[in-house]
Amino acid sequence: MIPLHVVSSYSLAFGVHGPERWVRHFHDRGVGAFALTDHENLYGLHPFLEACAETGVRPIVGAELGTPGGSLLALCATAGGFAHLCEWITAARKAPLTTAQTIARLFGAGRDLFCVVFDTDLLQALMPLYRDHALAGEHRRIFAGLRGPDLATARTATRLGFPVVAAPRFLCLSPDDAPVHRVLRAIGDNTTVYQVSGDAGPVADAIDPAAFEAFPGAVENTRFIAGAITYEQRFPLVFPDKPPGLSGEPSTGGVPSAMLRSAAIEGAQLRFGELSDSVLERLAYELGIIEEKGFSAYFLVVQDIVRRSPRVCGRGSGAASLVAYSLGITNVDPLRHNLYFERFLHPERTDMPDIDVDFAWDERDGVITQVMNAYGVERCAMVCTHISYQSRAALRETARAHGLSDAEISSMQKEISHLRMGADGTRVSRLAALRRIRADAPWPEILAVAARLFGLPRHLGVHPGGLIITPGPVARHAPVEMAPKGVPIITWEKEGAEAGGLVKIDLLGNRSLAVIRDALANLRDNGHTLDEATWVPEEDADTVALLARGDSMGVFYVESPAMRQLQKKTRRGDFEHIVIHSSIIRPAANRFIAEYVSRLHGAPVPSLHPAVDRLLAETYGVLCYQEDVSRVAVALAGFSASHADRLRKVLTKKSRADRIATFHDEFFAGAAARGASTQVIQTIWDMMLSFDGYSFCKPHSASYAMVSFQSAFLKAHFPAEFMAGVISNQGGYYSLAAYVGEARRMGLVIVPPHVNTSFWKWRGAGRELAVGLMSVAGLHHDTGHAIVSRRLSAGPYLDLADFFGRVRPAARDLDALVAAGALDGLGHTRPRQLALGLLMGRGDPGFGTGFGPPPRLPSGPDWSAQEKRIQFFRRLGFPLDEHPLALFELPGRGRFRAAHARTGRRVTFWAWPITAKTVLTHRSEPMQFVSFEDETALFEAVVFPPVYRKIGDLLEDPCPCRITGTWEDDQGAQIFHLDDVVEKSTRLRTSARLKMINTH
Repeated sequence: MIPLHVVSSYSLAFGVHGPERWVRHFHDRGVGAFALTDHENLYGLHPFLEACAETGVRPIVGAELGTPGGSLLALCATAGGFAHLCEWITAARKAPLTTAQTIARLFGAGRDLFCVVFDTDLLQALMPLYRDHALAGEHRRIFAGLRGPDLATARTATRLGFPVVAAPRFLCLSPDDAPVHRVLRAIGDNTTVYQVSGDAGPVADAIDPAAFEAFPGAVENTRFIAGAITYEQRFPLVFPDKPPGLSGEPSTGGVPSAMLRSAAIEGAQLRFGELSDSVLERLAYELGIIEEKGFSAYFLVVQDIVRRSPRVCGRGSGAASLVAYSLGITNVDPLRHNLYFERFLHPERTDMPDIDVDFAWDERDGVITQVMNAYGVERCAMVCTHISYQSRAALRETARAHGLSDAEISSMQKEISHLRMGADGTRVSRLAALRRIRADAPWPEILAVAARLFGLPRHLGVHPGGLIITPGPVARHAPVEMAPKGVPIITWEKEGAEAGGLVKIDLLGNRSLAVIRDALANLRDNGHTLDEATWVPEEDADTVALLARGDSMGVFYVESPAMRQLQKKTRRGDFEHIVIHSSIIRPAANRFIAEYVSRLHGAPVPSLHPAVDRLLAETYGVLCYQEDVSRVAVALAGFSASHADRLRKVLTKKSRADRIATFHDEFFAGAAARGASTQVIQTIWDMMLSFDGYSFCKPHSASYAMVSFQSAFLKAHFPAEFMAGVISNQGGYYSLAAYVGEARRMGLVIVPPHVNTSFWKWRGAGRELAVGLMSVAGLHHDTGHAIVSRRLSAGPYLDLADFFGRVRPAARDLDALVAAGALDGLGHTRPRQLALGLLMGRGDPGFGTGFGPPPRLPSGPDWSAQEKRIQFFRRLGFPLDEHPLALFELPGRGRFRAAHARTGRRVTFWAWPITAKTVLTHRSEPMQFVSFEDETALFEAVVFPPVYRKIGDLLEDPCPCRITGTWEDDQGAQIFHLDDVVEKSTRLRTSARLKMINTH
């Protein structure tokens, strides 16, 4: 019997096992084909096809679709059937289909779909239509499905003339799957496991074909259907048409390749002036490959999209293209910076490379809306993401499904630090916190099921920017549904979209582009001008020096602690080295980073092989970029370009272990054949393995380096405007308080918020950085904007009565404004400001009119200076004119400060953690890197595994910590080796508690 109804975990809140697990199961039992039929989706299609290709199991593509009286299975017999199925699923996700609509879909599919119907009412409705249908034997594509030995359904099918087919549901592989299924259903129905009706059915190995012996043809028809479906799923590339309304010059005849050639030449002339032979040769080479691959219209579409925004950053491998640079898609000259076009596109490449374009984060959604409106919503969709259960969600949802309250669940989660679950639950059982509570029912079952939920698909999300544009409706190529945020999405992730032949354009949001935009606007408001057409920040000496010092907090792409430390080690801030540094700093490359730094400062560069030495000369003999892997594999081991590209991709995959062995053997054999020693081959192979996880290509890093230099230039020359932009766009690596601390170290004065001077966003001018109303906790967005707009339209607020009369803030807004000091200077003490605001809000008839008795107001004193400081800190998250450490009681604080650091010195002192990153060593032991600051300096600390096991998460919270350790030198950069957290302080310097008027 061929299984026709296998349900995977992509039937959300129902299925238990992924498609890959089902493929292994059937392969191990010698089943040569089966149908994956999840409920009204093809979410798991590509993992299913990939697993089948690896094992030799033949995939049957299909889905279970709801009908008015039950359901049916639709199985693809042809490519046309796949298109019909995608459209059917798309329609079903919008609204349930009526009987008439279902029948219309069945007839519309014709011979392209096999349908197994479990709805006898639908079979009854179908029969009269089939009697009159002109195509003889058409009904042989329709079968009555038997989930089990169902005599009533079989009799109905016989009476109506439909053949029967055995189609039991394959859901579980072992009895242990039943409680997982029950919890998933409870989660999906928002109920508890005690209210879930029905069961999971028999396990797969217990489903016996003999149960269908009483129904002639039921088992044989499973083999008939599988044998009749000879369709092999292939996905040709699907390109968008040229932009709507674009016809190009008359000489191009409207042909995309000719139009692209004309646009590229014209754009290159704007970039370079008179075109040199090298530019013309590179353009001709690229255009030839682009035209051969049929990508011309794609480039024209991306250019059309980019024109919709004044500030973009084309990045990724596409930045290696001179055509893209000429069209204004990218901003880095690939000739000047020696960017490798073949990383993006080469004659042997069969898949479609995508072009990534960044827009300012708050403009990106508007651009996508414009594009969808211009090209047609039915032709556009975003790529989705598959969101899986992570540790905390798995535990929370499982406990909730067992009837536990949110309070009980929260209490449990607080006891469990750094909860991690594996698919087999073994890591869970090792946690001491869990061992203490495993014996208390219902926790043993909850923990066991939660471990099984970990990693299962939970729901769909929207890719940050992946956009699909097709010549016709997207739903002919992939199922489409609406995301909660109201945009259409295909239901495959980016890998699935690529496997499905759908060409993706990444339109991503970048906060640093908004930082630069806002800083330049702030400069113009302050009377400064900067001609962007002639702006070359990478040649500015002050900018280069700033980056060389590692003084790059707030600077895009180079502000992380690791990057700042690398800058301090290398002491290089020029464009070429920034490109290298931003690429080499990847998790698995620490050993090679150290070698790179040593060689940069004069250590000899060992010769590996003449072919490799030439390729790696600019990176001092270290593989740095993704394309280095491909180029070395071609030059040293004789790989073809396409095979080398596959090696590069496999190296970045999480599940690479089973695929890398073949490449290893081929690489070693090929390199040995070309005279490389085993030691040299191993050295190079080890460098290749360091590309585990994420890594970057040179064009990507070069593109981002241009944005880095623009950011760094603004920080070097216009620090107030720059920091205002960084804080206003809220997207950097650090917290608001950390950026304020950096501003103070730069000599900027923080100007407090006030209703008569502040804007919603932060503003900078000279040496002053004015707080934006956006940072006042508790102040509503609409109220903040009303304060600004009414001041700009009618002038400053004269007093409290004027302000309350024009703005009328809600009670919560009033609390926030008073605590932040934003009403100071309009009269009255802070307690009276609160009281007057409340009276105005309640419509007191005597307030502000001159009539009636005066309102009764608090007669006590104003808040003390210390109370004001504390309230400001609570509302803004940072003190106005001092470091946060100054607000807390710090027992035993001596004179040592971070600025006094000396290598080898062991100290104990108070500092403030601003960010922490936990990583695993090669032995899978957790350790931590922490950034601290005090009043004098920002510094980096490392917490090695033995210490981390002792202190755990003590450094996660932003509060004063008394730390002990030793300052060490790390290739020219100081780092603090932390040995202990002696104590933490949460006690403010005053014990006074403000008696706020109750406003809620």
